[in-house]
Amino acid sequence: MIKENKVIKEFSNWVFPILGAFLIASLINSKVFARVQVQQSSMENTLYSSQQLIVDKFNYNFAKPKRGDIIIFLENEQRGTIIDDTVVFVDNIKSIFKSTNNDTDTGKRLVKRIIGIPGDEVNIKDGYVYVNGEKINEPYAKGQTFSDEGKYPIKVTTNSLFVLGDNRAVSKDSRAFGLINYKQVEGKAVFRVFPFNKIGSIK
Repeated sequence: MIKENKVIKEFSNWVFPILGAFLIASLINSKVFARVQVQQSSMENTLYSSQQLIVDKFNYNFAKPKRGDIIIFLENEQRGTIIDDTVVFVDNIKSIFKSTNNDTDTGKRLVKRIIGIPGDEVNIKDGYVYVNGEKINEPYAKGQTFSDEGKYPIKVTTNSLFVLGDNRAVSKDSRAFGLINYKQVEGKAVFRVFPFNKIGSIK
C-alpha cells in the first residue's frame, strides 16, 4: 500500500506539470494570447529554435512596449485581423509536428528584444550598444554588437522601436531593416511552455 502511494505521488509530480503545460499551450489563438514557436537562433542563449512560447497580445493595448521586452512582430507587414490570427494559429500547430532546424531569420514573424523606444538615441560602437549616450548592460547578449556599416547614432521616432537579437553575430534586426512600427508588433513573449525542462517566464 505504501509502495503504491509512493508510485502515485511520483506519477503526479511529473504528470500534472506536463498537463498544465499542455493546457496553457493549447489556449485558443485570440487577441489576448497566442502560442508561437521559435524558428531561428538569433535569440540564443535566451531562446532556442523549436522552443514554444506564450505571447501576451493584450497588454500593449494599454501600455507601451518597454526596453528589454522580448517581442514577436511581423517583419514586412502590420498585424492582421482575427482571421489572420487564426491562420497563424493553424500554422503554429502544424509546425509542432515538423522537424525544423532553421538557424536564420527566414520567417516573416521575428522574435527580438527591444533596445530603443520612442525618443531614444541608439548608438553602436566598439562592439557595444549605447542608449542616450550610456553604454547599456546586456548580460543576455551573445557576442559583441557591430553596426553592419549602418549610420549611427539613430533616433527612435514616434510609435517605433529599435530591436536586436540576443545572438548578435547572426541576428537580422534593426541593424538590417531599421526601426519597426508599433503596428507590426503582435505581442510580448511572456512564458515558455516547451521544452518541459525549460518551462517558465522569459526575461
